[in-house]
Amino acid sequence: MRRLGAVAAVAFALVATTLPSAFAAGETFGKSCTTEGISTGQKTTSLICTLGTNGKLTWTRVRLGSTNAQPVANLTPPKGSIEFHHWRSEDKVVLQGIIDEFQAQYPGTKITQVITDSTNYQNLELSKVSVNPKAALVTVFRGQQFTDFSKANMMVDLSNERFVKQNIIQSALTPGILNGKVYAVPYQSLFNNPIYNTEMFAKNGWKTPSNWTELLGFCKTAKAKGVIPFAWPAATKGNAGQIMNAMMMNSDTSIEAITKHVTDIQAGKELVTDPWFKGIATKYAQMSTADCFPENVVAYTDVAAQADFAAGKAAIYPTGTFGMGPIKALNPAMAGKMGIFGMIVVDTKPVYQGITNNTFMFTINPKSNGTDQKLARAFMSYLLTASVAQKYAVGTSQHVSVINVDYADNIDLLNTSVIMGKKLVLAPRFLFTNGAVATPVELALMAIGSGKDVATVLADTAKQIKTALGV
Repeated sequence: MRRLGAVAAVAFALVATTLPSAFAAGETFGKSCTTEGISTGQKTTSLICTLGTNGKLTWTRVRLGSTNAQPVANLTPPKGSIEFHHWRSEDKVVLQGIIDEFQAQYPGTKITQVITDSTNYQNLELSKVSVNPKAALVTVFRGQQFTDFSKANMMVDLSNERFVKQNIIQSALTPGILNGKVYAVPYQSLFNNPIYNTEMFAKNGWKTPSNWTELLGFCKTAKAKGVIPFAWPAATKGNAGQIMNAMMMNSDTSIEAITKHVTDIQAGKELVTDPWFKGIATKYAQMSTADCFPENVVAYTDVAAQADFAAGKAAIYPTGTFGMGPIKALNPAMAGKMGIFGMIVVDTKPVYQGITNNTFMFTINPKSNGTDQKLARAFMSYLLTASVAQKYAVGTSQHVSVINVDYADNIDLLNTSVIMGKKLVLAPRFLFTNGAVATPVELALMAIGSGKDVATVLADTAKQIKTALGV
């Protein structure tokens, strides 16, 4: 059976799916087609069904990169040794395999992984690499950390690199661009939507919720079966915050309107006690009341959440596709049993149907010496070739931003590709870029989701933000 995907609108940009090429599927360039947006892959030969100025739908070539040129091979590195800093401990083995192959191909090179847990990485990494020039290749989170690194001038301009222009899906570069220049290259193309146990849903005759009323009703139904509806890790800030994306995505009529709310809150012009943010916070309280979350969720860690989902004790793990690899490591039998759905928290027609995000962004430490920077560039370019990115994707169960990657060897990547056919928005949680605002906002939502009173928590949070902003 032919696998087709669709192109998603992602923060005004076109993102191609990760499925087989158009020519393999039988479509023909210029031939008429019937469903606007249907695409056949992320290959350089991929096509998309588009509406022309003449009003007719035809198969048109997808422009994946920033140029029409073909992807390029990696750079040749100089001899030397560098550190590669990141937070993905779950990727350590796969990345080490890639590093070993790189070092074997280029004798005299040495890449050492330095891994820190995600919370400490976000809080401490900038200060660490600022005084460590051997940390030549560094990953940064989209949003606040990218902003902090840019303000500290701790990223190198990568705009003119051919492997950036020609090997990366153009729209995926958006989170790493500042003032028109590329300072960080997103490796992962992930989807911050809930992962659900397809076997459990089928066995119980459950359907994935398609609106807010159905979602709250599902929680009560699953709870009555003795199953944790949402394994929400409220004790782990980084992943607890992922459902914030779903809560925000249809909180106003457009991403521009949502962005304005965030901008105004960060400027002190709008308060978290005002209707927009209070409406978001209230939904956390409603989920808590509907028993969507585990008992004592305030102490429920991401480790516990993954374990419960992997063991079949929870129906949904609400963080995103990046969690599939760790879950299969805990229980290999979960392979092929994970699906994905957009978490819709309105009963009206949603503006957006799901969340996408491009992150795990590579950048170069400007304080590293010239040789180390060249080695870092070469290894980055190696990671950004299709064959290597495919090894990473299949080995980690993580979609990537690299052109010409084939996911056929990983059933879970194919199963969750269905989300690409929805109207997606770039994860709005990361619009909060000021830590003095972002941190209390996320902590407030975690507290409310654990049962704390909405009005009390938001009033206290508003005071914290006002003090931090000096307004």
